[in-house]
Amino acid sequence: MITLPAPCYLCGENAVLEGLCASCYAKEHPLIHVDTPLQIRTCKRCGAVKVPGGWKVITGPLPAKDELIERQLEMLLHQSVKHHVSGVEISLEEENRLDRVLHIRVNASGRSHNTLPSHQESYPLEVRFSHGTCDTCGMMSGGYYNAILQIRADNRTLTEYEEEKINTIVTQRTVEAYGKDVKAFITSASKDKYGLDFRIGSEHLCRRLADEIERTFLADKKVNYKLVGQKGGKDQYRTTILLRLHRFVTGDFIRVATKPCQILSMSKKGISCYDLTESSTFTINPKSSKWKGIEFLAPSSESRQCMVISRQRGQPAQLMDSKTYEMLEVEDHLLNPESKNGSVVHVVQIDKRFYRCPKPRQS
Repeated sequence: MITLPAPCYLCGENAVLEGLCASCYAKEHPLIHVDTPLQIRTCKRCGAVKVPGGWKVITGPLPAKDELIERQLEMLLHQSVKHHVSGVEISLEEENRLDRVLHIRVNASGRSHNTLPSHQESYPLEVRFSHGTCDTCGMMSGGYYNAILQIRADNRTLTEYEEEKINTIVTQRTVEAYGKDVKAFITSASKDKYGLDFRIGSEHLCRRLADEIERTFLADKKVNYKLVGQKGGKDQYRTTILLRLHRFVTGDFIRVATKPCQILSMSKKGISCYDLTESSTFTINPKSSKWKGIEFLAPSSESRQCMVISRQRGQPAQLMDSKTYEMLEVEDHLLNPESKNGSVVHVVQIDKRFYRCPKPRQS
């Protein structure tokens, strides 16, 4: 006996699932549900979208208007479209755009049931726009800041490299925190003869910036708190973090313990030094017992370029300053064996004694 499939109880076609044909089952079990019209509130300054629980920011550079609206709609639909099944693909098709009203079509593609073929559904949707100011932009425009980061150098001005490096760190870390911390913004940045100042909305961001700059430049850190008011019966404090970079920079001359040295490089790992007395290199870091005893001796500009005039075994080498033509004497063992007559060397005078400097690095 041949058993015929039962008919669909809605349209009479052959039923395939729960008494329904594939078409009727899809109609009874839609892929998605979205109400219309939808309201969307966006920040007029940064494009953030108001969602339940707060504002969702647009990360990265602010896109052009059409792309911005597309990303804002994606945020809205992520919150507003209800998925009845998994694996549904959504696409948008613009139909009409007015000043603050947008008519679009939401297209959905997927399976109502894993035993049925994929199909498409389409829903007309009206989106009504309104504009406001998100919490972050509101605080920024109001000049809000909860922390101050100050960078100074000990008895000198910041170098161009230091300023560029610090500004790069501040920019990168602020961008990374944007969207995760509502107060992660720089209210103002200023530069004067003393150094750099940053007024920052987030104390957490300020501390993170301070920690990285401290490690990068091996700086000394000092933290102060200032009472600025009360909220909810609790005292409110503003944090100021002062980072003081050392007097010395790469190329300068320092004394470590009793040894005069030249700084070859500075990094998070410490200071790479060239021992002028032993013509050897070593590294010292802030954990070393010798760190606090480091003494600044002279800037790198104190080194002098000279020409070897005469070398005799057991006698001081005779050098001539390439700029002043002054004759100098340097202990012969401090010069490299390959430094022959006519060779160019660099020396520095420390404690009335001349030392050979390592070969300058190419910039």
